[in-house]
Amino acid sequence: MLKSTVLKGLALVSLVGVLSGCSTSSATNKSSASSSQSTTKTQTKRQKLISELPKGVKSTDSDLIVVNKWHKHDELTFSKSTVDGITVRSSVVKPLTAFLNGAKKAGYPATLVSGYRSVAYQKEVWSQSITTYEQQGKTAAQALKLTKEYVAVPRGSEHQTGLAADIMNTKWFDSHDSQLLSSSDKAKGQQWLIKHAPDYGFVLRFTKSGTKSTGIDYESWHFRYVGKASAEFMTKHNLTLEQYVSLLKSRESAKK
Repeated sequence: MLKSTVLKGLALVSLVGVLSGCSTSSATNKSSASSSQSTTKTQTKRQKLISELPKGVKSTDSDLIVVNKWHKHDELTFSKSTVDGITVRSSVVKPLTAFLNGAKKAGYPATLVSGYRSVAYQKEVWSQSITTYEQQGKTAAQALKLTKEYVAVPRGSEHQTGLAADIMNTKWFDSHDSQLLSSSDKAKGQQWLIKHAPDYGFVLRFTKSGTKSTGIDYESWHFRYVGKASAEFMTKHNLTLEQYVSLLKSRESAKK
């Protein structure tokens, strides 16, 4: 009787083990299938975006040059002009002026704070930021870390393209000691700028969701000219310039 009971017990344990193994195998298969479906879904979404890209736009277009900490450039050569005393690339004078005039007409006068910066000047901005943090009591390591969050490294700044512009709602800017703060997006005037930028060929360059691809934290004041078609597409699909150019390159590779 005891022997029979033991044998039954062993058989039960064996059965449980088999069932458990089946369960584990099933879970693994489901996980693998889920991962595969997720990858397929991502690929399908990307392929769909590629098929919908604006016609006639190329990754090599001058308005789409990518400059960041991973894609550094020496001093670029292009024609320069000024808007409200701020130097910018000549090709963006017309759309930038229209953008500022549009904000004023809507009842939200805006201030063009910064435009083109040479590589040499960016080095000064970088060094000054570190010095300021250190004067506030930060260690050298902390000052460098904080500077990297908001200041582009020399040769990796959008401002050296002449296509970038720091634009602030004047009322908010004047009432906050002329500071560039992300919290400015709480002001209706800044919200207008962000919403209507694509109408003039500009995009908010450093979005809340794009930090990983841009390498820069959210900035509610930094706008970049990319052209109307590109601006509308990027905004509609919440794409950073890095992501957008990557899609364009994929389309161009597929045509080869």
